[in-house]
Formats: sequence, C-alpha cells, structure tokens
Amino acid sequence: MYFSQRRTNLLRVLEIESKIKDIEHGDEYLRVKREIKVLENAHGGGGILTVTSPDDINEVVEIRKNSVDVAEYLMKYKGQMRSVMERIDLLNDEKSRLKKELFSGMA
Repeated sequence: MYFSQRRTNLLRVLEIESKIKDIEHGDEYLRVKREIKVLENAHGGGGILTVTSPDDINEVVEIRKNSVDVAEYLMKYKGQMRSVMERIDLLNDEKSRLKKELFSGMA
C-alpha cells in the first residue's frame, strides 16, 4: 500500500472515530438511552412517568407506569436506538476494514 493511500485510510479512521463519538455523545442518542432506562425501570415509586414523546421530542407526556403506553413507548424508543446503533455498526465495520488494510500492508 502506498504512503498516500495509508495516510488517507488513517485519516478516514480518525474521522470515523470522531463521528462515532459525536453520535454517542449527541442529544438524540443520550435522550433515547435515558428514556429507555426510565421506561425499563418503571417499577416502584409514584404511578406516573414523565418522558418525552418518541414521535415529537418537544412534547413531554405523562403516562401511568402500568399502562400499555409504557410498552408502546419503550418499543418506539428501542426502534430509535436500533437505528442509531446500526449507524454506529456501519461506521465500526468501515473502521475495521480500513484498519485491516492499514496493518496488513505493514509486512
């Protein structure tokens, strides 16, 4: 592998790592992660949960802990988390491929 190609691959790996970090520290990921945790831990305490709507992040809703809405919201949030994780997985796959190219040409 030529130096210029190695340099390009290395820069792309660094760019991918930055994108992954941005996603994992971004508002969408953190909000979805927080809401999933709230909904999954809805066991004790008061009977009402306050969460953002999975359909509209500007809307805050109150739902009863043992209602069917909890399961519905949890399902929607897990779908959103899957979408985010798929983006991260694609970036990780590309990063792994580039690293393999980088280090296989070392010998």
